[in-house]
Amino acid sequence: MESEVKWPTTGRAPKTLTWHGDGLADWVSGYTWYPDGPVGESPQYPFPAPYDGAAVSPSGRYQVVYSEYGLDAQLLDRGEPLREVTRDDDDPGAFLFPVSFMTLPDGREALISCPEHRGKLEIEQADTGERLTARDGAADDYYHSRLAVSPGDRWLLSAGWIWHPFSIPQVYDLRLALTDPASLDTNDVLPSGLFQGDLESACWLDDDRVAFCAEPGTGGREPRRLCPGDLGVWSMQAGTWESKVPVQGHLGTLHRFGKYLLSLYGHPKLVDPATGAVLKAWPHLATGDRTDGIGWELENQPAVAVHQDGTRFAVAADEFITIVTWSH
Repeated sequence: MESEVKWPTTGRAPKTLTWHGDGLADWVSGYTWYPDGPVGESPQYPFPAPYDGAAVSPSGRYQVVYSEYGLDAQLLDRGEPLREVTRDDDDPGAFLFPVSFMTLPDGREALISCPEHRGKLEIEQADTGERLTARDGAADDYYHSRLAVSPGDRWLLSAGWIWHPFSIPQVYDLRLALTDPASLDTNDVLPSGLFQGDLESACWLDDDRVAFCAEPGTGGREPRRLCPGDLGVWSMQAGTWESKVPVQGHLGTLHRFGKYLLSLYGHPKLVDPATGAVLKAWPHLATGDRTDGIGWELENQPAVAVHQDGTRFAVAADEFITIVTWSH
């Protein structure tokens, strides 16, 4: 099944876009779009510049609006300001604001960010701000970015980079981090030497498998390592590649879309993670040219929202938001 519908904007493309039930919300501008009228807990009012990013907690209760390449962020509770969220001032224009949410084992929701240092992850209770991973010790020399929690809240992926510069992901065991916070300062979940090429993007397929895509380039093929131009699916449980294939060109930002991947480089493309084959493309929808986690000159990318049910995504433009439904 495939369909496209267009919802008119206010005449200007929204800066952020997240799903809110069957509707869409821009938590920065305060505008919402719904097929059958508004529902509760919608954005209440606009937030001023420079906010141009948003993240929403699994329940939808909490939101963070932030400046992608800046220092400013606000944590919201049902759209109402709760407290400021900070990051350090060490070259923020070089990497996306590191922030995400998780559900704790007791059902509460928590915020994950780097409030004091770009290389030190912290987990705090969303409603109270209580730090759950307070610890001593030096921060990792890493630029955390593009944080993503696995669907079952077991793992945290950071698709950031190290100087000078090399994009390489790190994965953390969130269950362990809550009992041993110092585990957030080590990088031993993924095997050493797993990545030969710069990481372009990554996303979770489920609570065990994570898809990694390396930037295009030249280099030999190695069965154990992700080489330039490779798309690989890594199993956390098995500790090995489930699949690894070469792909042509950039894939850009990746999202889980049912059992497939949604690639956003240039325009949306539906990709089979096991073969790298492009199953469907929407070349009339512009989705920007963001590739790896290193920033600089990547502002003003079109807002895109992928529904967690894996059948819908939305792309924002000045006059319309296009909602694409696709299932197979």
